[in-house]
Amino acid sequence: MRRARVAQSEGSAPAPREARLLASAALLQQVAQGAGLLSLLTIVTILARRLSVAELGAYGLVGSLAGYLLVLRNSVASSTVRALAGAVDREERRLVFAAAVPLYVTAGIGTGVLIGGAGLLIAGLILDGELADHARLGALGLGAVTAAGITATAWLDGLRGERQFVRAACIEIAAASLYLVTMLTLVIAGAGLGALISVSGALPLFSGVLSALVARHAGLGLGVSPGAVTRARVMAIVPTAGWLVVVELCNLAMYAFSRVIIGAFRSPTAVGLFEGPVRAHNLFYALGGALAVPVVPTASRYVATEDESRLRELVVRGTRYTLAFFIPLCVTLIVLAGPILDAWLGSRYSGGATALAILVSYWLLYGGLVVTPGFLVGVGLAREVARIMLCVAAANLALSLSLTPELGLEGPAIGTALPFLLAFPILLRLGLRASGASLGALARSAWAPNYTLAALLAAMLLAGRAALPMDQTAVVLGLAAGGVLAYWGVFYGLILDPEERALVRGLLTRRA
Repeated sequence: MRRARVAQSEGSAPAPREARLLASAALLQQVAQGAGLLSLLTIVTILARRLSVAELGAYGLVGSLAGYLLVLRNSVASSTVRALAGAVDREERRLVFAAAVPLYVTAGIGTGVLIGGAGLLIAGLILDGELADHARLGALGLGAVTAAGITATAWLDGLRGERQFVRAACIEIAAASLYLVTMLTLVIAGAGLGALISVSGALPLFSGVLSALVARHAGLGLGVSPGAVTRARVMAIVPTAGWLVVVELCNLAMYAFSRVIIGAFRSPTAVGLFEGPVRAHNLFYALGGALAVPVVPTASRYVATEDESRLRELVVRGTRYTLAFFIPLCVTLIVLAGPILDAWLGSRYSGGATALAILVSYWLLYGGLVVTPGFLVGVGLAREVARIMLCVAAANLALSLSLTPELGLEGPAIGTALPFLLAFPILLRLGLRASGASLGALARSAWAPNYTLAALLAAMLLAGRAALPMDQTAVVLGLAAGGVLAYWGVFYGLILDPEERALVRGLLTRRA
């Protein structure tokens, strides 16, 4: 039986309660993601000053596996959250969760083995001597920690499937704080490189354990039940998860192998120089992934209830807001790439400035919600996304392998940015077709105001870079932060309408 569609025009706003839920979820999730990224950046900054460039390169090569090899976990997570959100009945959601737990266990064990094996290969083929010994020890420990962490994150995704976004985000903030304290304690205590690599993957374990405790205390009924594991429930998760495995493998090929390619053609020192651009780029990748947390279940729920009006509004307004969030960060990193690397990691790492500017450039387009994998997966287009990502990944590897011997760090940067730029029109068409939103509405509401402000911000930053002493850290950070805040201030004061400004004020003051 077809559910009644919500009768709203394309330009109307979602119901106030739904708008507050989505805005709060997006805001808190970005805060949570920011907390995690701040922890990671703090740790890398300290390690860059404690370790040699080659040691930092080894840490990046092996430690990054915990993030890049979450192929099975990420695919199972998005598919599970989508299945949970699509189950309107709460009891059925509990059964779907119970059916998903064995998939998380399998994903955890498989990922742990992958990390251990990949780390041993890196140690044997790229590193040597004492660095290789530390890498082997760290890879095995990292694999074990990650396996346990992936299993535990089933409860974090269970909270998201229940649309308990605020609780999930608060848990992630607490986990990030615990992770930072743990890593800093190890650094201060003089722990070896192998131990640092092992514990660098503990963040999912912390968030998963905390989520299980919160879910049990809240009485959500998220538990293990062998009887709930039926073919129908598992198959509600597995097909989408299968296509998402393809997407995640493509991400792995593009983002993780860049370090390996540089290490193969150049040296561990070159990998260390690439660490700054990669970590900065991962800021956008992680923030983009954070958008999927509320978007996947929300888009899935709108599709399940045939709420076409809210789906269109999600695309138009969502792209308007997400571009406003991403574009000033992207423009700032492009214009101030060199000074930011000097201020952040030190002058030894300034050679990665051009690579950084190239690497983040495509996010000027991909900051829009309509082309994000989270939205497209939520509306049931995982297969189409996977096919496009296969083409992007193939082009990325071909370009990176051909350009890196000649260009060095800029080779993988071009190999990443160019294929995404070429794929953008295809993903945009998919998003517009699935949502029913029009290209004109998107251009008027999202693109025109944001790209106009982007040009003004770039001009301001270029003028500031020419006039101010860029060898002073306080000046660089002040110019960067001032530019981003000025963009957001103008967007709030001149672009947002009164209703949107009221929503922002309500979120910030918790009165909405």
